[in-house]
Formats: sequence, structure tokens, C-alpha cells
Amino acid sequence: MGDLNQLDFVGENRLSVKGPILEVGSKDYGNANNFRLLFEHELYIGTDQEPGKGVDVVCDFTADYASIIDQVGIEKFGTIICFSVLEHCKNPFKMAENISKFLMDGGTLFVSVPFVWNIHSYPDDYWRFTPSSLSILFPDCVLVEEKSFYSTKIRGERFPFSTSLADQDRHTFTISIMIRVLQRLHLARAKYPYVLFPVMVNASLIKKSQNEIS
Repeated sequence: MGDLNQLDFVGENRLSVKGPILEVGSKDYGNANNFRLLFEHELYIGTDQEPGKGVDVVCDFTADYASIIDQVGIEKFGTIICFSVLEHCKNPFKMAENISKFLMDGGTLFVSVPFVWNIHSYPDDYWRFTPSSLSILFPDCVLVEEKSFYSTKIRGERFPFSTSLADQDRHTFTISIMIRVLQRLHLARAKYPYVLFPVMVNASLIKKSQNEIS
């Protein structure tokens, strides 16, 4: 489940999506969008750590890989969606390793993780990520940069990874300048002249073949 920018992200790439499709973290908490509606003709399995709307299989993706296969029932997927999940995982490296194992060679992985975001506990919140961190988490995959981007809480507001985020939000930039001026005049109580706006990292990755990995 995800927000409108994530829904657009998957929707605009749906023609290149191959089935079957696995969604890791599919529980609908009442404020999310249902990606499976985009793929009504593909086998779609939603997993989460607890039962609920949108969850077909209850499992922990940091568990032993073989045990997850037994629960999911399928060993390989053409597409995997993992949105707003890794920040809530105590061991994102193990989860990323298992996700990679479930992805077919040449398959697509859609990942969305927060870079700057408010703390949101489902049930807890541990991590923040940069685009480069995804190459470490998913070394068996290649980032498709032209299909990846930063997004904010505003639908349609997105920036390429090459963007200097500090220059993008005019209100943030203006407030930062004002704070600096007031500091020099000894009128500002703010200790730091930085203002950060919400930023998600949305990435499309392709699983390497075994020849490329080795």
C-alpha cells in the first residue's frame, strides 16, 4: 500500500511489469492506495507481518528464506513492490536479501523509502535512506535512474536523483535565508538555519542475471 505518488510511479510503469507480482507490506491501514487494481489480470500476492485488508499471506520477510517460500508458495516473481516498509524493519539488510532472492533474473523491483519524513510508527520507525543506500541493500540489482526519482507529499512533485534538493523548495530556501539574516542581526533564536521538506526515494531496479552477478 502507498501514497498517490507511489501509485503514479507504479501505474506509469505498469506496461513493463511482468507477473507474478509480489507486494511486501500490503496491509491497508485505511490511508493507502491499492496497487493490485492496476494488475487485475496478473497473479498478485500481498504479504505483511499481520493479517488485514490487502494481505494474502502473513509472513516475516526477515525470516529464513526457505520458510518464507513455504508460506508464499511461489519461489520467483517477475515484479516486487516494496513501498514504505524498509524504514519499519529492524533488519532491512535481511529483508532486502530475501526480496532479491524472490525476484527473477531481469525482474523489476519497485522500492520507495523515506529520505526526509516525519516519524511514523507501524509499529515502529527505524531508518532513513539515500538513493545510494539502495545499491548496498540490493547489490544484485541495477538502479534504473531514468525511472527513479525523489517525491514529496504533493502529488506530482518529483525531482531526479541528480537534483540538489536544497534548491528545489522556494519556501524552504526563503525561510533558510531569513533565518540566516536574523541570526546575523542577533534576532533569531533558531540554532540551525536549515529547513527540510518531506522527501521520498522512489527507485526502479532490475535484477541482474547470474552471469552478471558472478
